[in-house]
Amino acid sequence: MDEVMTKCVTSVCNDPEFWIHNAIHNRCRIEGERIYKEEMDKYLEQGTMPANSTKTSLILNYTAPVVTETEDPV
Repeated sequence: MDEVMTKCVTSVCNDPEFWIHNAIHNRCRIEGERIYKEEMDKYLEQGTMPANSTKTSLILNYTAPVVTETEDPV
C-alpha cells in the first residue's frame, strides 16, 4: 500500500493489517458460500451427491473453470 492508501485505511480503523485480514476473510467467506451453493445445486440436480459430503469437502473438491484468453478484436 502507498501512503495515500494507508492514510485512507487508518481513517477507518486503527489497525490496517486487521482491517485487510478481515476484508480478505469476508470475501473468501462470500465466495465459499457461492461455491457451496453451486456445488449443492449441481449434485442435487444430477442426483450424484457424494457420500458423506460436507460444506468443506464440497468447497475443497470444487474445480474452478479454466479461463482462456481471447484475441483482441481489431
